[in-house]
This record gives sequence, structure tokens and C-alpha cells, in this order.
Amino acid sequence: MLSLILPTFNESDSLPHLLPRIKDALADTPHELIIVDDDSPDKTWKLAQDLTKDDDHIHIIRRIGRRGLSSAIMEGFLAAKGDVLAVMDADGQHDVTLLPKLYAAAQNDAEVAIGSRYIEGGGVGEWDERRHFLSRFATRITQWMCRVPVQDPMSGFFAIRKQAFDTLVNKLNPKGFKMLLDILVCIPKNTVVRELPYTFGVREHGESKLSWKVQLDFLEYLYDASLGRLIPLLFVKYCIVGTMGVGVHMSAYMLFSSLFRNGSDLTVFNFSIAVLLAVEIAILFNFLLNNIWTFSQMRLRGSAAITGFAKYNAACAFGAMANMAVSTFLFSLGTVELLSVAIGAFTGVVWNYTMSRMLTWRG
Repeated sequence: MLSLILPTFNESDSLPHLLPRIKDALADTPHELIIVDDDSPDKTWKLAQDLTKDDDHIHIIRRIGRRGLSSAIMEGFLAAKGDVLAVMDADGQHDVTLLPKLYAAAQNDAEVAIGSRYIEGGGVGEWDERRHFLSRFATRITQWMCRVPVQDPMSGFFAIRKQAFDTLVNKLNPKGFKMLLDILVCIPKNTVVRELPYTFGVREHGESKLSWKVQLDFLEYLYDASLGRLIPLLFVKYCIVGTMGVGVHMSAYMLFSSLFRNGSDLTVFNFSIAVLLAVEIAILFNFLLNNIWTFSQMRLRGSAAITGFAKYNAACAFGAMANMAVSTFLFSLGTVELLSVAIGAFTGVVWNYTMSRMLTWRG
């Protein structure tokens, strides 16, 4: 049996047109359809329930508090009962008539079957030059990461034997950009992969999901799948935020120190107070940006964010004291003022990161 996973987010306009086409394409194929919706604001999940309430082989998974394409696909795969697992976009741009061929290929001579835009007979349809260039560029970058050579590792239209998926599932990254790419990065080198041509269609309903965030997720995945094994991506993002926080810290210090100066002189006491206030401003900035970006998958909201900020302050307390002590000590020895502040600001980054993971964002 084929288990087709349809990840959705705000696809209420597309779904009524797509479901009958899938039904016709798979009329002679034993199958189940699993719609995995990330609690769409347009209530795609509700529409899907209404459209399929009399169809026992269609199942709806509504995810609360969880978002992401790869994690939605993985959740659907884990819930599937078929011996072949497939996925396609819900926007109608994938050729549904290819589904029986992907199923047959994955059942017979291949462990992974891919709907490919970049082999003979395939195409990208009506893409403009910019999108075509970006896609080809991303494809070239990712091909060298794959353990099995393919022409379209970024395809979102593929099928895989359940047995092959089960052997990989613990290696896959649910936060990844493309599930197929992650599979091709993790599969054994002797895995049989077959590509079948299709032409990417035109979205007729809804809006494209190719946002700046998706592109940022792609860059993060590239790092995570390569250098991320040596230095975790979360730590790199935390350091980037921390570096930006140094700029905020320096700016806040200059503001507060200008208020505390007595003529052209700044006493050690006033210097320490200015540094302490600047530290708190930087802590607030770092918490907000880390919560939105670094730890976005564990993002704190509402009262949890308030509690989290209190924990983050506690986590950074040691780093803040070390910051102030180092800055004040260097300044008292006659070190250049701003250099003293900068060196102090970089003190305790690893401590702050470790404690933040233990106390604030523990997911």
C-alpha cells in the first residue's frame, strides 16, 4: 500500500481542487492519504475534515504548537501504514499522475524514487529567471552532500520504502529544509535511487511558501549537515546574537557613561554602574533575539517568556559579574576604556550559552 503524505499550511484554496485529482490518479493503487496540517490560520485542517469525513482512507493530523515542513513529513511517515511512503506539496504544482509510477519504482527496483525536474523530460515550468537560478544554485551546492548522486536532491516529490525510512529515522533532522535532501545525506552509498521526470506546475490557488525564512532555513541546514557536526548550529547562532549584543552593549554603555560623566572624567564607580546598566540592556536584546531566532523551535510565549527572561537573567548572572569584574579591572589598570568594555563583554559566552540551554530553552 502507498501512504501519501500531504503537508499543509494555509492551503484551503488548493485542497478542494487537489483531492479529487489525487483520488483519480490513485484509483487503481491501494493507498491511504495523510494530511498533516500545522494548525493553519485559514483552518485548512477543518476544511480537510469536512471534505474527507466519509472517506475512511484519508486521515487528518492537526499539529498544535509545532511547525515545519520536514517535521510534518516525518510525523506523517511515522503514522503511515503503507510499505511505500510518498510526499507531495499541497499546492497542486506536483504532477499527481506520476504517483503510481513513483509507487511502482519504490516497490520494485528502487528504494527511493524521486520526481525530478532536472533530468531529460522534466522541467521547471514557468519559473522566472531568478527563481530558476536560485534553484539550480542550491541544487549544485547540495549535490556534493548526497551519498548517492542525483540530479534533483531538492525535490519535494518522492517516495521511499518504509523499511528504508525506518533504518534512517533516527539520523534525520526534523528541522531540516528538505526531507529528501536529508534522506540523501544519510542513506547508505549502495542505496538504489531512481529519478522520474516531471514538469513543475503553476500554483493556481494560495500563496507561495518560498519566503526569506525558508531560504534562511536552507542555509542553516547546509551548515548543520556539514560543519554542524563539529560546532553545533545553535551555538553558532547564539554567538552571532552575542556578537550583535556586544554592539548593543557598547552603544548602551556610551549612552549611560555620557550621562554619568563629571566634566571629562569618569570615576571607577560610575564606570561600573554604566557597564552594569549596559549589560542589562544587552541581556534583554539577546534574550529577545535568541527567543525569536536561535531557539525558534522552542520559542517562549506569553507568561512563559516572562519566566524565561527571569531565568535567562539568572543564567547570565555569572557572565554579567565576570563581564563587569574584567572590564572594571582592566579599566583600573589604565586599559583603553572601550577596549576594557569590549573584552568584558566577550567574557563568559560559553557559560551563558550552557546555562541558557539548561535553564531557559531546554527543548
